[in-house]
Amino acid sequence: KENLIKIKPDIVYLAIGMMPLFDFSIPALCHYNKIPIAGAWHADFNNTASSYRLLVKTIFIAYLPLVKQLDLVHVFSDKLANFYTEKGILRKRILVLPNGVDETFYTPGKSDFAKHHNIKRGVLFLGRLTLQKNPEILIRSFLSIDPPANTKLILIGMGDQENYLRENYKDKRIIFTGVITDENRKLDVMRACQISVLPSRTEGMPLALLEAMSCGLACIASDAGSNSELLKDAGIVIPSTKMKQELPSALRMCLDYPEFISLLGNKAHQKVITDFSQETIFNRLTASFEKTIYDYQQRGFPQTKPINIAETIGNKLIKILNKLENLMNTDLTF
Repeated sequence: KENLIKIKPDIVYLAIGMMPLFDFSIPALCHYNKIPIAGAWHADFNNTASSYRLLVKTIFIAYLPLVKQLDLVHVFSDKLANFYTEKGILRKRILVLPNGVDETFYTPGKSDFAKHHNIKRGVLFLGRLTLQKNPEILIRSFLSIDPPANTKLILIGMGDQENYLRENYKDKRIIFTGVITDENRKLDVMRACQISVLPSRTEGMPLALLEAMSCGLACIASDAGSNSELLKDAGIVIPSTKMKQELPSALRMCLDYPEFISLLGNKAHQKVITDFSQETIFNRLTASFEKTIYDYQQRGFPQTKPINIAETIGNKLIKILNKLENLMNTDLTF
C-alpha cells in the first residue's frame, strides 16, 4: 500500500500465481487507491489430457475469484480465454496476446561456434535442465538414432539435472554449454543449429521457442502450453504423452531431409515476423493498458471488496501448487 501511494502508477500489472496468498489482496488494494489492475497468466493448458492439465486447471479455478476482480486479464492462448469466458468473465476484459521476440536480433546467420566444433548439423535445446523441461528424453532420442560425429546436440542452460546429465551422457556428439548470459554468444551458438527441440511437460508461451523460430530453425515441440499455436503450420508438435515414441522419428526425418528443415525453418522465421514481432506485441500491450485505464476511469473508479481467503482454503491452494511442483519433479517419461 505504501508503494502504491508513493509510486502512483497508472496501472498495476500482476504476474498471477507468484505469491498464492498475497495475490488475492492486490485487486482490492489497487482499487482502494483508484488504480486499475491487469493480471497475466504465464501458465497454460496442455492439449493432451494428463495429470498436469488437471492440476493446472484446478489452479485456474481456484484463482477465479481473483481473476474476476481484474480490469484486464492477459492470457497467451484462445483456449484459456475461452475457459474464462465460460466462467463468466467478459470477453472485452480478456486480452489474448502472445510473447514477442526481437526478430531484428534473432536472425539466421553464420556461426563461429559451428566452425570451432566442426558441426555440420546441430540440434538445439534451450532452457532449464530440469524434469519439467524434459531434456533427457531429447538426449536419449538423439543417441537412439546414432547420428554421425559431425551432428551435435547442443544444450544451453542449467538446472538441477545438469550434473546428472553431464555424468550419464558423456558423448562427443553432446555439448553442454551451461548458461550463456551474453546474448551475442547465445545467438552464435543457436546459429550452429538447424533444428530446435522443446520436449517440455508444461509450458506457458516459451521465449526459447520463439527465439529459435526467429533464427529460422526447424522446431519440434511438445503440445504443452501454447506450443501448438506457435508452431501451427510452421513446425512439428508431438503430444507430451507420446514424446518417447515419436521424437526419434521426427529427429531422423529432419536430419535425413535437409530440404524439409529449410522449409520448416523458413516458415517459422516468417511466422515470427508476421505474428510475434516484439515491437508489435509491446505496442498492443501498451494500447490495451491505455484502454483499461480509460475504461476504469469512465466507470468512476469502481471498488472491489477484499477476497476473504480462509486459512483452510489458503492451505489447500498451497497444497495444490505443491502437488503440481512435485509432479513436475517426478520422472514419468520412462
